[in-house]
Amino acid sequence: MSEFDQSKNLNIISVTELNTSAKKILEKDFSSIWVSGEVTNFRSYDSGHWYFKIKDSNSEIQCVMFKFRNTALNNTPSDGDQLLIKGSISMYIAKGSYQFQVDQIEYAGEGVLLKNYEALKNKLLKEGLFNEENKQKLPLLPKHIAVITSPNGAVIEDIRNVLTRRSPLISVSLIPSLVQGEDSVQSLRKALVNAKELNKQKNIDAVIIARGGGSLEDLWSFNSEELARDIFDFDLPVISAIGHETDFTICDFVSDLRVPTPSAAAEIISEPYIKLSEEMNRKNKILTTFFQMVIDNLRNDLKFQSINLLDPRKKLQQDILKTDEISKKLYFLINSSLKETRINLENKKIEFNQYDPRNEVINLQDKIKSSEKYLQQEIKNKLKINFQSFRGLVSELEAFSPLKVLARGYSITKNKSSDKIIRNSKNVKLGDMIISTTSEISIESKVTKIE
Repeated sequence: MSEFDQSKNLNIISVTELNTSAKKILEKDFSSIWVSGEVTNFRSYDSGHWYFKIKDSNSEIQCVMFKFRNTALNNTPSDGDQLLIKGSISMYIAKGSYQFQVDQIEYAGEGVLLKNYEALKNKLLKEGLFNEENKQKLPLLPKHIAVITSPNGAVIEDIRNVLTRRSPLISVSLIPSLVQGEDSVQSLRKALVNAKELNKQKNIDAVIIARGGGSLEDLWSFNSEELARDIFDFDLPVISAIGHETDFTICDFVSDLRVPTPSAAAEIISEPYIKLSEEMNRKNKILTTFFQMVIDNLRNDLKFQSINLLDPRKKLQQDILKTDEISKKLYFLINSSLKETRINLENKKIEFNQYDPRNEVINLQDKIKSSEKYLQQEIKNKLKINFQSFRGLVSELEAFSPLKVLARGYSITKNKSSDKIIRNSKNVKLGDMIISTTSEISIESKVTKIE
Protein backbone atom coordinates (compact mmCIF):
# COMPACT_ATOMS: atom_id res chain seq x y z
CA MET A 1 0.00 0.00 0.00
CA SER A 2 1.33 3.36 -1.00
CA GLU A 3 1.95 6.20 1.40
CA PHE A 4 -0.81 8.26 -0.21
CA ASP A 5 -3.29 5.43 0.27
CA GLN A 6 -2.36 5.20 3.90
CA SER A 7 -2.98 8.97 4.31
CA LYS A 8 -6.62 8.47 3.43
CA ASN A 9 -7.16 7.11 6.89
CA LEU A 10 -5.44 10.17 8.55
CA ASN A 11 -7.04 13.51 9.70
CA ILE A 12 -5.86 15.74 6.88
CA ILE A 13 -6.55 19.54 7.02
CA SER A 14 -5.97 22.29 4.50
CA VAL A 15 -3.36 25.02 4.71
CA THR A 16 -6.04 27.56 5.40
CA GLU A 17 -7.37 25.48 8.25
CA LEU A 18 -3.89 25.11 9.65
CA ASN A 19 -3.22 28.87 9.51
CA THR A 20 -6.63 29.60 10.93
CA SER A 21 -6.02 27.28 13.86
CA ALA A 22 -2.58 28.72 14.42
CA LYS A 23 -4.05 32.26 14.36
CA LYS A 24 -6.58 31.34 17.03
CA ILE A 25 -3.89 29.84 19.26
CA LEU A 26 -1.42 32.69 18.83
CA GLU A 27 -3.90 35.51 19.27
CA LYS A 28 -5.40 33.82 22.32
CA ASP A 29 -2.19 32.92 24.12
CA PHE A 30 -0.18 36.02 23.16
CA SER A 31 -2.58 38.90 23.71
CA SER A 32 -1.57 41.95 25.77
CA ILE A 33 2.04 40.94 26.42
CA TRP A 34 5.27 42.90 26.86
CA VAL A 35 8.28 42.29 24.64
CA SER A 36 11.73 43.84 24.92
CA GLY A 37 14.24 44.29 22.14
CA GLU A 38 16.17 46.57 19.80
CA VAL A 39 14.49 48.53 16.99
CA THR A 40 15.61 47.78 13.44
CA ASN A 41 14.31 48.64 9.95
CA PHE A 42 12.05 51.38 11.32
CA ARG A 43 9.78 53.01 8.67
CA SER A 44 7.04 55.59 8.97
CA TYR A 45 4.62 55.73 6.03
CA ASP A 46 2.44 58.53 4.73
CA SER A 47 -0.53 56.78 6.26
CA GLY A 48 0.95 57.47 9.69
CA HIS A 49 1.52 53.80 10.48
CA TRP A 50 4.88 52.60 11.83
CA TYR A 51 6.53 49.38 10.65
CA PHE A 52 9.66 48.01 12.28
CA LYS A 53 11.29 44.91 13.73
CA ILE A 54 12.21 44.08 17.30
CA LYS A 55 15.21 41.83 17.70
CA ASP A 56 17.50 40.28 20.27
CA SER A 57 20.74 38.37 19.78
CA ASN A 58 19.00 35.35 18.23
CA SER A 59 15.63 36.33 16.75
CA GLU A 60 13.48 39.11 15.39
CA ILE A 61 9.78 39.78 14.88
CA GLN A 62 7.90 42.10 12.55
CA CYS A 63 5.93 44.83 14.32
CA VAL A 64 3.31 47.39 13.37
CA MET A 65 1.93 50.35 15.29
CA PHE A 66 -1.06 52.01 13.69
CA LYS A 67 -1.55 55.75 13.53
CA PHE A 68 -4.35 55.89 16.10
CA ARG A 69 -1.91 54.33 18.59
CA ASN A 70 1.33 56.21 17.91
CA THR A 71 -0.09 59.75 17.79
CA ALA A 72 -0.12 59.82 21.58
CA LEU A 73 3.68 59.33 21.78
CA ASN A 74 6.06 62.28 22.25
CA ASN A 75 9.04 60.58 20.61
CA THR A 76 9.45 58.57 17.40
CA PRO A 77 11.60 55.44 17.76
CA SER A 78 14.71 55.02 15.67
CA ASP A 79 17.00 52.12 14.82
CA GLY A 80 19.05 51.05 17.79
CA ASP A 81 16.56 52.15 20.47
CA GLN A 82 15.92 49.68 23.24
CA LEU A 83 12.15 49.40 23.67
CA LEU A 84 9.55 47.75 25.84
CA ILE A 85 6.51 47.20 23.65
CA LYS A 86 3.04 46.04 24.69
CA GLY A 87 0.63 44.46 22.22
CA SER A 88 -0.72 41.24 20.70
CA ILE A 89 0.20 38.66 18.04
CA SER A 90 -1.76 39.04 14.80
CA MET A 91 -1.54 36.42 12.03
CA TYR A 92 -2.19 36.97 8.33
CA ILE A 93 -3.85 33.74 7.24
CA ALA A 94 -3.35 34.17 3.50
CA LYS A 95 0.45 34.13 3.84
CA GLY A 96 0.80 32.22 7.05
CA SER A 97 2.85 35.07 8.54
CA TYR A 98 2.36 36.84 11.82
CA GLN A 99 3.42 40.16 13.33
CA PHE A 100 3.24 41.98 16.63
CA GLN A 101 0.63 44.75 16.79
CA VAL A 102 2.01 47.38 19.18
CA ASP A 103 -0.37 49.25 21.47
CA GLN A 104 2.16 50.92 23.82
CA ILE A 105 5.89 51.77 23.77
CA GLU A 106 8.22 52.33 26.71
CA TYR A 107 11.88 53.22 26.35
CA ALA A 108 14.14 50.82 28.18
CA GLY A 109 17.00 51.97 30.44
CA GLU A 110 17.79 55.67 29.96
CA GLY A 111 14.84 56.03 27.66
CA VAL A 112 12.44 55.31 30.51
CA LEU A 113 14.21 57.87 32.68
CA LEU A 114 13.99 60.49 29.96
CA LYS A 115 10.28 59.85 29.53
CA ASN A 116 9.68 60.20 33.26
CA TYR A 117 11.89 63.30 33.33
CA GLU A 118 9.88 64.99 30.56
CA ALA A 119 6.58 64.04 32.17
CA LEU A 120 7.59 65.54 35.56
CA LYS A 121 9.09 68.61 33.89
CA ASN A 122 5.84 69.29 32.01
CA LYS A 123 3.78 68.72 35.15
CA LEU A 124 5.74 71.16 37.32
CA LEU A 125 5.93 73.66 34.45
CA LYS A 126 2.13 73.72 34.22
CA GLU A 127 1.89 74.21 38.00
CA GLY A 128 4.12 77.29 37.76
CA LEU A 129 7.07 75.99 39.78
CA PHE A 130 9.48 77.22 37.10
CA ASN A 131 7.96 80.70 36.67
CA GLU A 132 10.41 83.58 36.92
CA GLU A 133 8.15 85.64 39.20
CA ASN A 134 8.38 82.92 41.86
CA LYS A 135 12.18 82.99 42.02
CA GLN A 136 14.02 84.77 44.83
CA LYS A 137 16.81 87.25 44.15
CA LEU A 138 20.29 86.59 45.43
CA PRO A 139 21.51 88.80 48.32
CA LEU A 140 23.50 91.86 47.27
CA LEU A 141 26.49 91.22 49.55
CA PRO A 142 26.19 87.73 51.05
CA LYS A 143 28.17 87.01 54.21
CA HIS A 144 27.37 83.35 54.82
CA ILE A 145 26.31 80.57 52.45
CA ALA A 146 25.53 76.90 52.94
CA VAL A 147 26.62 74.21 50.46
CA ILE A 148 24.68 70.96 50.21
CA THR A 149 26.95 68.36 48.63
CA SER A 150 29.03 65.28 49.34
CA PRO A 151 31.74 65.91 51.97
CA ASN A 152 34.10 63.57 50.13
CA GLY A 153 34.01 65.11 46.65
CA ALA A 154 36.01 67.96 45.14
CA VAL A 155 32.93 70.20 44.86
CA ILE A 156 33.16 71.80 48.32
CA GLU A 157 36.90 72.47 47.91
CA ASP A 158 36.35 74.05 44.50
CA ILE A 159 33.73 76.40 45.95
CA ARG A 160 35.90 77.32 48.94
CA ASN A 161 38.95 77.95 46.75
CA VAL A 162 37.01 80.30 44.45
CA LEU A 163 35.51 82.25 47.38
CA THR A 164 38.88 82.48 49.16
CA ARG A 165 40.43 83.94 46.01
CA ARG A 166 37.60 86.29 45.06
CA SER A 167 35.87 87.19 48.33
CA PRO A 168 37.36 85.88 51.62
CA LEU A 169 34.66 87.78 53.57
CA ILE A 170 32.07 85.10 52.64
CA SER A 171 32.00 82.18 55.08
CA VAL A 172 30.96 78.69 53.93
CA SER A 173 29.12 75.99 55.88
CA LEU A 174 29.03 72.45 54.51
CA ILE A 175 25.79 70.52 54.93
CA PRO A 176 26.80 66.97 53.98
CA SER A 177 24.44 64.88 51.87
CA LEU A 178 24.37 61.90 49.56
CA VAL A 179 24.24 63.01 45.93
CA GLN A 180 23.78 59.64 44.27
CA GLY A 181 22.17 56.32 45.05
CA GLU A 182 19.03 54.88 46.56
CA ASP A 183 18.89 57.05 49.70
CA SER A 184 20.17 60.26 48.12
CA VAL A 185 16.76 61.92 47.62
CA GLN A 186 15.88 61.64 51.30
CA SER A 187 19.38 62.75 52.23
CA LEU A 188 19.07 65.87 50.07
CA ARG A 189 15.65 66.69 51.52
CA LYS A 190 17.04 66.26 55.04
CA ALA A 191 19.93 68.59 54.13
CA LEU A 192 17.43 71.34 53.24
CA VAL A 193 15.82 70.90 56.67
CA ASN A 194 19.27 71.17 58.26
CA ALA A 195 19.88 74.34 56.24
CA LYS A 196 16.76 75.89 57.78
CA GLU A 197 18.01 75.06 61.26
CA LEU A 198 21.46 76.44 60.45
CA ASN A 199 19.85 79.66 59.20
CA LYS A 200 18.26 80.20 62.63
CA GLN A 201 21.71 80.02 64.22
CA LYS A 202 24.01 81.75 61.70
CA ASN A 203 21.77 83.75 59.30
CA ILE A 204 22.49 82.06 55.98
CA ASP A 205 22.14 84.28 52.89
CA ALA A 206 21.82 81.54 50.25
CA VAL A 207 22.10 77.78 49.70
CA ILE A 208 24.07 76.04 46.93
CA ILE A 209 23.06 72.49 45.94
CA ALA A 210 26.02 71.06 44.06
CA ARG A 211 27.65 67.95 42.66
CA GLY A 212 29.94 67.05 39.79
CA GLY A 213 28.91 65.69 36.40
CA GLY A 214 27.71 62.19 35.61
CA SER A 215 25.28 60.12 33.61
CA LEU A 216 21.52 60.57 33.69
CA GLU A 217 21.29 57.75 36.23
CA ASP A 218 23.97 59.42 38.41
CA LEU A 219 22.05 62.70 38.47
CA TRP A 220 18.61 61.14 38.82
CA SER A 221 18.26 62.09 42.50
CA PHE A 222 17.96 65.71 41.42
CA ASN A 223 14.90 64.87 39.28
CA SER A 224 12.80 64.02 42.33
CA GLU A 225 9.38 65.65 42.53
CA GLU A 226 9.55 65.79 46.34
CA LEU A 227 12.95 67.49 46.27
CA ALA A 228 11.71 69.95 43.64
CA ARG A 229 8.75 70.98 45.81
CA ASP A 230 11.02 71.35 48.87
CA ILE A 231 13.28 73.71 46.90
CA PHE A 232 10.27 75.69 45.64
CA ASP A 233 8.98 76.16 49.23
CA PHE A 234 12.43 76.98 50.66
CA ASP A 235 12.70 80.36 52.41
CA LEU A 236 16.19 81.24 51.15
CA PRO A 237 17.54 81.63 47.60
CA VAL A 238 18.71 78.29 46.20
CA ILE A 239 21.44 78.00 43.55
CA SER A 240 21.58 74.77 41.57
CA ALA A 241 25.10 73.77 40.46
CA ILE A 242 24.67 70.19 39.31
CA GLY A 243 26.70 68.30 36.72
CA HIS A 244 28.25 69.96 33.71
CA GLU A 245 27.06 72.82 31.54
CA THR A 246 25.07 70.46 29.30
CA ASP A 247 23.35 68.66 32.19
CA PHE A 248 19.86 69.83 33.17
CA THR A 249 17.80 68.49 36.06
CA ILE A 250 14.42 69.31 37.57
CA CYS A 251 16.36 70.89 40.43
CA ASP A 252 17.90 73.34 37.92
CA PHE A 253 14.49 74.53 36.71
CA VAL A 254 12.87 74.96 40.13
CA SER A 255 15.86 76.64 41.83
CA ASP A 256 16.13 80.40 42.00
CA LEU A 257 19.28 80.30 39.87
CA ARG A 258 20.94 77.61 37.77
CA VAL A 259 24.67 77.70 37.05
CA PRO A 260 26.66 75.27 34.88
CA THR A 261 29.23 74.20 37.50
CA PRO A 262 29.87 74.44 41.28
CA SER A 263 32.78 76.82 40.64
CA ALA A 264 30.44 79.07 38.64
CA ALA A 265 28.11 79.20 41.66
CA ALA A 266 30.93 80.50 43.84
CA GLU A 267 31.87 83.07 41.19
CA ILE A 268 28.31 84.39 40.94
CA ILE A 269 27.97 84.59 44.75
CA SER A 270 31.19 86.58 45.00
CA GLU A 271 30.60 88.75 41.94
CA PRO A 272 29.04 91.69 43.92
CA TYR A 273 32.23 91.91 45.99
CA ILE A 274 34.35 92.00 42.83
CA LYS A 275 32.20 94.79 41.37
CA LEU A 276 32.25 96.68 44.70
CA SER A 277 36.04 96.41 44.86
CA GLU A 278 36.38 97.69 41.30
CA GLU A 279 34.03 100.60 42.04
CA MET A 280 35.93 101.49 45.24
CA ASN A 281 39.22 101.43 43.35
CA ARG A 282 37.73 103.67 40.67
CA LYS A 283 36.41 106.19 43.21
CA ASN A 284 39.67 106.03 45.15
CA LYS A 285 41.56 107.02 42.00
CA ILE A 286 39.14 109.91 41.45
CA LEU A 287 39.53 111.12 45.06
CA THR A 288 43.30 110.73 44.94
CA THR A 289 43.45 112.80 41.77
CA PHE A 290 41.16 115.44 43.27
CA PHE A 291 43.11 115.80 46.52
CA GLN A 292 46.36 115.87 44.61
CA MET A 293 45.02 118.80 42.61
CA VAL A 294 43.98 120.55 45.83
CA ILE A 295 47.40 119.97 47.39
CA ASP A 296 49.14 121.19 44.26
CA ASN A 297 47.03 124.33 44.21
CA LEU A 298 47.69 124.99 47.90
CA ARG A 299 51.37 124.36 47.40
CA ASN A 300 51.45 126.83 44.52
CA ASP A 301 49.55 129.41 46.55
CA LEU A 302 51.94 128.91 49.43
CA LYS A 303 54.93 129.40 47.19
CA PHE A 304 53.38 132.56 45.79
CA GLN A 305 52.60 133.90 49.26
CA SER A 306 56.04 133.01 50.53
CA ILE A 307 57.59 135.04 47.75
CA ASN A 308 55.42 138.10 48.29
CA LEU A 309 55.22 138.08 52.08
CA LEU A 310 57.79 140.10 54.02
CA ASP A 311 60.08 138.16 56.28
CA PRO A 312 58.65 138.48 59.84
CA ARG A 313 62.12 139.19 61.22
CA LYS A 314 62.49 142.18 58.94
CA LYS A 315 59.01 143.30 59.85
CA LEU A 316 59.89 142.99 63.54
CA GLN A 317 63.00 145.09 63.06
CA GLN A 318 60.98 147.76 61.31
CA ASP A 319 58.40 147.79 64.09
CA ILE A 320 61.14 148.02 66.72
CA LEU A 321 62.59 151.02 64.91
CA LYS A 322 59.15 152.61 64.77
CA THR A 323 58.67 151.95 68.48
CA ASP A 324 62.00 153.50 69.28
CA GLU A 325 61.03 156.55 67.25
CA ILE A 326 57.76 156.85 69.08
CA SER A 327 59.51 156.46 72.44
CA LYS A 328 62.00 159.15 71.55
CA LYS A 329 59.18 161.49 70.58
CA LEU A 330 57.33 160.75 73.81
CA TYR A 331 60.41 161.33 75.90
CA PHE A 332 61.08 164.54 74.00
CA LEU A 333 57.57 165.73 74.64
CA ILE A 334 57.79 164.85 78.30
CA ASN A 335 61.12 166.55 78.73
CA SER A 336 59.86 169.59 76.89
CA SER A 337 56.79 169.68 79.06
CA LEU A 338 58.84 169.31 82.23
CA LYS A 339 61.29 171.94 81.07
CA GLU A 340 58.48 174.33 80.31
CA THR A 341 56.93 173.60 83.68
CA ARG A 342 60.21 174.26 85.47
CA ILE A 343 60.62 177.51 83.56
CA ASN A 344 57.12 178.51 84.54
CA LEU A 345 57.84 177.55 88.10
CA GLU A 346 60.95 179.64 88.17
CA ASN A 347 59.07 182.51 86.71
CA LYS A 348 56.41 182.11 89.36
CA LYS A 349 59.06 182.03 92.06
CA ILE A 350 60.49 185.26 90.75
CA GLU A 351 57.08 186.79 90.34
CA PHE A 352 55.88 185.90 93.77
CA ASN A 353 59.21 186.10 95.51
CA GLN A 354 58.48 189.53 96.64
CA TYR A 355 55.40 188.28 98.33
CA ASP A 356 57.25 185.28 99.72
CA PRO A 357 54.51 182.87 98.79
CA ARG A 358 56.36 179.87 100.18
CA ASN A 359 53.33 177.94 100.97
CA GLU A 360 51.95 178.40 97.49
CA VAL A 361 55.28 177.41 96.06
CA ILE A 362 55.35 174.25 98.10
CA ASN A 363 51.88 173.41 96.90
CA LEU A 364 52.85 173.99 93.32
CA GLN A 365 55.91 171.82 93.76
CA ASP A 366 53.76 169.03 95.10
CA LYS A 367 51.43 169.37 92.16
CA ILE A 368 54.37 169.30 89.78
CA LYS A 369 55.71 166.13 91.38
CA SER A 370 52.27 164.54 91.13
CA SER A 371 52.01 165.61 87.52
CA GLU A 372 55.42 164.15 86.79
CA LYS A 373 54.43 160.83 88.35
CA TYR A 374 51.13 160.82 86.48
CA LEU A 375 52.83 161.63 83.20
CA GLN A 376 55.44 158.96 83.75
CA GLN A 377 52.77 156.37 84.59
CA GLU A 378 50.74 157.35 81.53
CA ILE A 379 53.82 157.00 79.37
CA LYS A 380 54.53 153.55 80.79
CA ASN A 381 50.90 152.46 80.23
CA LYS A 382 50.96 153.79 76.68
CA LEU A 383 54.22 152.00 75.97
CA LYS A 384 52.85 148.76 77.45
CA ILE A 385 49.71 148.91 75.28
CA ASN A 386 51.77 149.72 72.18
CA PHE A 387 54.16 146.84 72.93
CA GLN A 388 51.32 144.33 73.42
CA SER A 389 49.77 145.42 70.14
CA PHE A 390 53.17 145.10 68.54
CA ARG A 391 53.60 141.56 69.88
CA GLY A 392 50.15 140.60 68.45
CA LEU A 393 51.20 141.88 65.04
CA VAL A 394 54.40 139.91 65.27
CA SER A 395 52.47 136.68 66.10
CA GLU A 396 50.16 137.19 63.14
CA LEU A 397 53.12 137.75 60.84
CA GLU A 398 54.89 134.67 62.16
CA ALA A 399 51.80 132.56 61.34
CA PHE A 400 52.30 133.41 57.67
CA SER A 401 56.01 132.98 57.77
CA PRO A 402 57.46 130.54 55.21
CA LEU A 403 59.57 129.19 58.05
CA LYS A 404 56.43 128.20 59.94
CA VAL A 405 55.07 126.51 56.81
CA LEU A 406 58.33 124.62 56.45
CA ALA A 407 58.13 123.59 60.10
CA ARG A 408 54.81 121.85 59.38
CA GLY A 409 56.52 119.34 57.12
CA TYR A 410 56.60 121.19 53.79
CA SER A 411 59.70 121.97 51.78
CA ILE A 412 60.78 124.42 49.06
CA THR A 413 62.55 122.88 46.08
CA LYS A 414 64.77 125.02 43.85
CA ASN A 415 66.84 124.38 40.75
CA LYS A 416 70.42 124.59 41.91
CA SER A 417 71.74 126.13 38.69
CA SER A 418 68.99 128.77 38.21
CA ASP A 419 67.97 129.17 41.89
CA LYS A 420 64.34 129.17 40.69
CA ILE A 421 61.55 127.46 42.60
CA ILE A 422 60.32 124.28 40.92
CA ARG A 423 56.51 124.52 40.62
CA ASN A 424 55.83 121.71 38.11
CA SER A 425 57.56 119.17 35.86
CA LYS A 426 58.19 121.86 33.22
CA ASN A 427 60.67 123.64 35.55
CA VAL A 428 63.04 120.68 35.72
CA LYS A 429 64.69 118.17 33.41
CA LEU A 430 66.59 114.93 33.78
CA GLY A 431 70.07 115.42 35.21
CA ASP A 432 69.29 118.73 36.98
CA MET A 433 70.55 119.22 40.52
CA ILE A 434 67.82 120.33 42.90
CA ILE A 435 67.86 121.56 46.51
CA SER A 436 64.95 120.82 48.86
CA THR A 437 64.86 122.99 51.96
CA THR A 438 62.86 122.18 55.10
CA SER A 439 62.72 124.06 58.40
CA GLU A 440 65.86 122.35 59.62
CA ILE A 441 67.87 120.89 56.73
CA SER A 442 68.60 121.26 53.02
CA ILE A 443 68.88 118.22 50.77
CA GLU A 444 70.66 118.25 47.42
CA SER A 445 69.65 115.58 44.88
CA LYS A 446 69.80 114.77 41.17
CA VAL A 447 66.70 114.29 38.94
CA THR A 448 66.66 110.77 37.47
CA LYS A 449 62.95 110.32 36.70
CA ILE A 450 60.06 112.67 35.95
CA GLU A 451 56.46 111.40 36.23
